[in-house]
Amino acid sequence: MSTEQLQPPQPPPVKEIMPGEFGVFLKNKGISSMPLGLDADNVEMLELEVKDLPSACEFLKSSPECNFDFLILMTSLDLKKGFQSVYSLHSTKSKKSLRIKITVPKEKPLIPTVSHIWSTADWYEREAYDMMGIIYTGHPNLKRILNPENWEGYPLRKDYIPPVDALNGPHPVTETSYAEKTLSHPTS
Repeated sequence: MSTEQLQPPQPPPVKEIMPGEFGVFLKNKGISSMPLGLDADNVEMLELEVKDLPSACEFLKSSPECNFDFLILMTSLDLKKGFQSVYSLHSTKSKKSLRIKITVPKEKPLIPTVSHIWSTADWYEREAYDMMGIIYTGHPNLKRILNPENWEGYPLRKDYIPPVDALNGPHPVTETSYAEKTLSHPTS
């Protein structure tokens, strides 16, 4: 047996993702970002530091080179590494788009608001707060938008356990004994 046959196969070398047009633009403005490549729609994706979000968004909206005048969508995710807000920007003039990702730790989910830059962020941030528990600092009216104000928990978090009420039966993990007692007795 040769030594080549004893060697495990080597993984292909990791190709470094180079900054795209808007990553370079932000770098020239003094804002560092991590390039994430292109998404399935061939849109550049960047990850920014939390502290850089407001100034980066101001540059991306107001600079004639970018002119991202439209926040198409903002959503949130519950990932292993933390909570993430994803901003989908579009320029109605150049027809170019960009996705920005911000990740924060689950213990301290604070992200500065961009509602003063794009008014549509107002409701998107309220939804992400209501459903995921991300706090958008500086938001003018950060309160629940889908659930009642007295709702406990954040329904889109992976660790969320819904309450037992008229709409939700007992939770199969935390209330098994309750379910067994109430469901095993036939009603007369």
